[in-house]
Amino acid sequence: MSENKIHIYRYQPILADTVIYWSLTFVLFFASMIGLLEEQGKINVFSIVTFLLFLLFFYLGTRRKLILTQDQIKVTAVLKKNEYTIDIDNINKVLVGKYGFTLVTNQGQKSYLMLSSSKLKCIKLLEQSNKLDCVINGYKKGVDD
Repeated sequence: MSENKIHIYRYQPILADTVIYWSLTFVLFFASMIGLLEEQGKINVFSIVTFLLFLLFFYLGTRRKLILTQDQIKVTAVLKKNEYTIDIDNINKVLVGKYGFTLVTNQGQKSYLMLSSSKLKCIKLLEQSNKLDCVINGYKKGVDD
């Protein structure tokens, strides 16, 4: 990994949390559209408020980032209280799956869903890190590599 370089990747939490979050977010969008249709196309306060709530939750959902530095991984979340950092030398195992990867540490395991290109870049940077002293399982296992 290059010295003092920060790499930022977008992620989603485990699949169940992602499906629930985005389903509830788009319920707000559909509620605002239903509000417009109920008033025969007239813009009303209910539609405006629910559409603004949809935009707020959409923005918050896209703010999730995994920031990889030379020494640690900082994970930002929708809520500030859910943000945390993982020291790279504390990672015991990296499990790579089809849609993301899981980091296993002494405190537990954390899973991240990513686009395949971002996932591959992040795993390659972790593999190049001289602070990571564990095996990356499942990497270079797929057909598309």
